[in-house]
Amino acid sequence: MGLFLLISSAHAEEAPFKEGEVLKYDINFKWGLVMMKAGTANHTTKRAVYENNSTYKTVLDFKTTSFFDGIFKIRDTLFSHINTDLEPLYHIRKVNEGKTHFWEEVFVEAYSANYTKARVRKQNEETIKFDTTLVSDNAGYDMLSIFTFARTLDYSQLVQNQTFYISSFVGKEKINITVHFKGQAVLEKSESVKYKTYYLVIDIGDKAFNQSKNAMEIWVSDDKNHVPLKMKAKLKIGAAEANLTSCQNLKYPFTSEIKIPSR
Repeated sequence: MGLFLLISSAHAEEAPFKEGEVLKYDINFKWGLVMMKAGTANHTTKRAVYENNSTYKTVLDFKTTSFFDGIFKIRDTLFSHINTDLEPLYHIRKVNEGKTHFWEEVFVEAYSANYTKARVRKQNEETIKFDTTLVSDNAGYDMLSIFTFARTLDYSQLVQNQTFYISSFVGKEKINITVHFKGQAVLEKSESVKYKTYYLVIDIGDKAFNQSKNAMEIWVSDDKNHVPLKMKAKLKIGAAEANLTSCQNLKYPFTSEIKIPSR
């Protein structure tokens, strides 16, 4: 039922974003009780063409701050093409982390709510590390298209505690993901600014996370844009948090902000 609502409502004219949208985030990492800014991320949306298909091309680039560069420098970029029905077609993850350099591609060969098939290939400048095919018995996504999944849910039709079962293809693994819609919530940015949001809790069956249950939380703006305002992840190396710092060229007016009058 949940995925039917997603797929049946996913059409380009109803997409919550448009060409030229730019979302900017601060990325923080927490070790113990210490939370520090570790980097920044930019998410952009453009119109493009992939294998004669009109697409949305989404790009996410992440880089560490100058302070963290001295500890572990990261310059990663993710690209995804989704068709006009907002279904994943192609993804590439370019990893540049310290001495580690490679790129990983996901070619989606079949996609539906009940079956997804994708070819995954990882390589570097010297050799192909692997080239394999993965399948899932539900809707499968690359890492970046899950971002789109959260934005294109038809929240007006969801009920509290509704659950979705999807998958992600990462490396040689099919990762099982369970998305729990927890309803509406107020997200506090500061003493004077709060946001009306839709709140999602996500279970992820992957060893990179400290625990599979409640591995991630996402707060999405309670307006037609469905902008991810905040994301938290419980990783084995600590906790990561992404907070929206600015947005440009939104498709609809940003109406989820609640301004608190000063006393």
